[in-house]
Formats: sequence, C-alpha cells, structure tokens
Amino acid sequence: MTKNKYTAAKIFLIVNVGFIIFIYIYGFFPSAYKKKITSRDLASYNGQKIKIKGYICEEADVDIKSRRLTFCASGRVLITTNLYPTYEYGDFLEVSGNLEAPPLVSDFNYADYLARYDIYSVLYYPKIKRIDSKLAKPQQVYLTLLKIKWLIRDAINNNLPEPAAGLANALLLGYRRTVSRENLDTFSRVGLSHMIAISGSHITILSAMIINFLLFLGLSRRRSFFIILIFLIIYPLITGLAASALRSAIMGGLALLASRQGRTSALIRVLIFSASGMLIFNPRLLRDDIGFQLSFLALLGIIYIYPLGEILIKRFLAKRNIQTKNKKILKNILETICLTLVSQIVILPISLINFHQLSLIAPLANILVLWTFAPLLASLILAIILSLIFPWFSLIFFFPAYLIISYIIIISRFLSKPGWAAAAISNFNWFWGAIYYFLLIAVIWIIRKKISKPDLL
Repeated sequence: MTKNKYTAAKIFLIVNVGFIIFIYIYGFFPSAYKKKITSRDLASYNGQKIKIKGYICEEADVDIKSRRLTFCASGRVLITTNLYPTYEYGDFLEVSGNLEAPPLVSDFNYADYLARYDIYSVLYYPKIKRIDSKLAKPQQVYLTLLKIKWLIRDAINNNLPEPAAGLANALLLGYRRTVSRENLDTFSRVGLSHMIAISGSHITILSAMIINFLLFLGLSRRRSFFIILIFLIIYPLITGLAASALRSAIMGGLALLASRQGRTSALIRVLIFSASGMLIFNPRLLRDDIGFQLSFLALLGIIYIYPLGEILIKRFLAKRNIQTKNKKILKNILETICLTLVSQIVILPISLINFHQLSLIAPLANILVLWTFAPLLASLILAIILSLIFPWFSLIFFFPAYLIISYIIIISRFLSKPGWAAAAISNFNWFWGAIYYFLLIAVIWIIRKKISKPDLL
C-alpha cells in the first residue's frame, strides 16, 4: 500500500514538473501568449479617439507625480492621469481620449508586462467625468477591504514623516512606489530590496523572524506557529487581497512549514502543485513576472537548502561552550541569517539578469538590518491599532517604529557609500545562469551526501 502511494505521489510530482517545464519552453516561442485581438475587443480601437464608460476595477497605483488606473469597460485599459482629482477603486467614469497600444520602452517589454493583467491598451491624461452607478456585492466586499487598507495607510502617513512613511507602507501594505527612487537604489545596492517587495521569500523571512521573536519572548513553538497562521491569513486581507500578497502568503507559508517541520518530500510537491495551479490561471507568470520567479526559486532553495544550514548551525553550537540562554539567542540569529542568505544565493542569477547588479555588501547589510523586521512589524501594527483607539497620542505610538526605520535607512545609506559595495554585471545571461545552477546543485548534493541522505522525492 505504501509503495502504491509513493508511486502515485512521484507521478503527481513528475506531471506537475513537466507542466511547468512545458510552460517555460513554450514561453520562448514568439507567438506565445499573444492574444488575438478581435473586433469585439477594446484593443481593436488602439490608435483611435474613443469615449467609453466603465469603472476602476483595481486599486489606483499612485506615485509622487501621477495616478495609474486600471479601467474596465469592454476591455481593460491602463489610464495615466494627474494626482488630483483623486479616483479610486469602484468609481464609475466616462473617459474620452486617444487609445493607444502600450509603448515601446528600452530594455523592458512593457506590452508583455501589462498583458499579465489582461491589459492591451493605454490612455494618457484623458478627459474624465464621474457617472453614477453601483458596484456588485463581491466588488463591494473588495472595496471594504481596500477601505481598511486605506485607513491603515492614512494612519501611517499622518504619523510618520518621509521617507519613513514610504518604507512603512511598502513593507506592510506593498506600496512600493511610496519609496523614493534614491532609497530604492540604495536598498538595491546593499541587497535589501527584498525587504520592500512582497514575495514568497519576503513573507517567509518575515514569518521566520516573527516566530524567533515570539520564541525569544517565551511563547511555545506551537503558539508561535498559530500566531503566524493567523498572520498569513490576515496579511493578504490587509493588502486588499493583492495578487502578490495572496500568492506570497501561500508560497511563504509552505516554505515556512518546510523549514520548521522538515517534511521536504511532501511540501516540495505542494509547492510545485501551487505553482502549477497559478500557471494554469496565468501562464505568463513564469516568463514575465519576476516576482513569481524570485518567489518560487527562493522558496525552493529554502525547502532544500535551509535545513542543511540548520544542521550545520546545531553542530556549530554543540561544539561551543555557551550558556543555554545565550545559545538560544545566537541560534535564532544564525537561523535568520541563514534563511536570508539561502534566498539570496538561489535567486542570484535572476537578479543579475534583470537588474545587472551584484551587491557585495549584502551579507553584512542583511546581518545588520534584518533583525529589525519582527520588532518593526510589531511596533507598526501596535501603533496603528492604538492610534485608531487613542488618536491624540498617535505620534507617541509611532515613535518606536520611526526609530527602527531611521536606523534601517541610516545603515543602508552608510553601507551603500563604498565604491565596492556593488558591482555592475552587464554580460550575465541564461547560459551563465545555467552553469551557476548546475554548480549550486552539485555543491548542495555533496553537502547533503555528507550530512544526511534524505528522500528527495
């Protein structure tokens, strides 16, 4: 009976891996995922002046200069307009302007990027007129979630100055555009970009640090995992069920379970099945969504490689004469560092291919900064709750979070100053990426063979 179960599980894994490989190879064909535009599609009017009625069907994407609106009519259109007047999800509008195909952008396939969201047309600064209409019940529920998110955003913006507010919004709510270009470049240079991008590895690292923080406070492992489970359920709701947050919560939760319970064989199947399920609904993710690529590879690395780091850490500490309490603290610190380094090692080729930069100071930056994740998140959530109850003292409640964020920014800027902090890599491509992964797999295989011989499938 056991043998049949193992055979079925192995076949299940092979089928899903085969499907992912097929989607990956198919993505290289020029006609892959190209939508055939018909006369019924709004995109068939690209290049013409139009007047359409519809509603904003996604949360507005706002930066310091403009507001981008995903507008749903007979198709989806990305509208770029001024910051004011404000338009948000659920607003019904009449829009008139010149409908265009997504423009060409050097070194970036903007059309494919928008196609992931089923958007094939853009409008720049059209005439906009509000009209009366009402959302359906499911859309009203989503609007309620967004209003909660906006309430949290406003609490942060009203009680933290820039750039602290921008970083807090990015970390907690996924508003990446709230971080200034200067700080984005700084975080990229020191290898801390993962801190402000919601991804599976982001959620995993964040969850692991919260668990370590709770264990340090004296909570049992069982209660800590229960709190994390609640966090993984609530977090996507706080972000307004953002696709990246929902996907990251699922994948991050799986990797966290793998790293803590050691059930590698079962969880790798679940992770691959989850990826397959996402690709069934949107096959473009594998080719065009860097966030999906980074999340999947980072979590794959955490499942396979991180347990080896745990074993090496235990052996290292066992040979040291350290007091039990200090040993526990050191163990949590080393495990957090290991978790982060594993993620960075596995996603390195993807980062080099897309961002053309290698942060040499990233290990030091992560050691100095990542320990702040758990207390920062805790202080932000506590400050938001207390400020909503006692708004008169909100500035006091947010002060601990402000100090932590200030520390992160100061350390990051200091570490980014040396000329050797990051190296520009311009010629790294998938050929070198394949060699890198081949060597990485070989090294991991050797280490696993020396430490243990687990059943990988």
